[in-house]
Amino acid sequence: MPRIPSPFFRFKQFAVWHDRSALKVCTEACILGAYADVAGAERALDIGTGTGLLALMAAQRNTELYTDAVEIEEQNYIQAVNNVAHSPFAGRISVHHSSIQEWSDRKANTALYTYDLAYDLIISNPPFFANHLRSPDQARNRALHSDTLTLEELAISVNRLLSKKGRFVVLLPAYETQLLTVIAAREGLWPTRQLEVFQRPDRPLFRMITTFERHFAESVPETLYIHHSDGTYSDGFQTLLKEYYLIF
Repeated sequence: MPRIPSPFFRFKQFAVWHDRSALKVCTEACILGAYADVAGAERALDIGTGTGLLALMAAQRNTELYTDAVEIEEQNYIQAVNNVAHSPFAGRISVHHSSIQEWSDRKANTALYTYDLAYDLIISNPPFFANHLRSPDQARNRALHSDTLTLEELAISVNRLLSKKGRFVVLLPAYETQLLTVIAAREGLWPTRQLEVFQRPDRPLFRMITTFERHFAESVPETLYIHHSDGTYSDGFQTLLKEYYLIF
């Protein structure tokens, strides 16, 4: 008998319902939420928030952080609003039904907008499939495929909204990371920190989490294995997620 997936994922301080969302809570997104440097940030932006997972994880680690979370897909937006409302961080997260292109236009064209009002943390797990087999589920297509948000549009939006000393942290596969690095450089954004994520030591590179800033620095790659070769969770993964996962 097939296993029925749970409609929610419970963390130590909050729960994320994903039964109405096109994409479910996944391990790599949890790694991004736990790895992103939120220290000292006061205003954050979560691009394509989905269920609200990243905004909630950031709010748990930084009690002074106020986050705008934007989401283009209506069902995801509704799910994120509900998840935030039932969390301990509801007063510090605002969910907006908008594309990041519309949001950046609105913010950047506001007469009062200055770098002083810009975000000092932007975080995103963006769509990245450019030529991938389509799903019959159109909401899932919008969440997965870059025709709703190209890497160039992402970089332009981040450049418009990131403060002078801000950080942009993004999760992508290796090839798309290389593409974004070239595009981001044209916007004056440079990689300063990078995590290479492997599912196991004997598996190929799975994902990369890159931190971009407005100054050039030589980034030294870090490595994270999710599992040991025997399939158990690695020590590094347990250390990273121990503030969130109930099993650690």
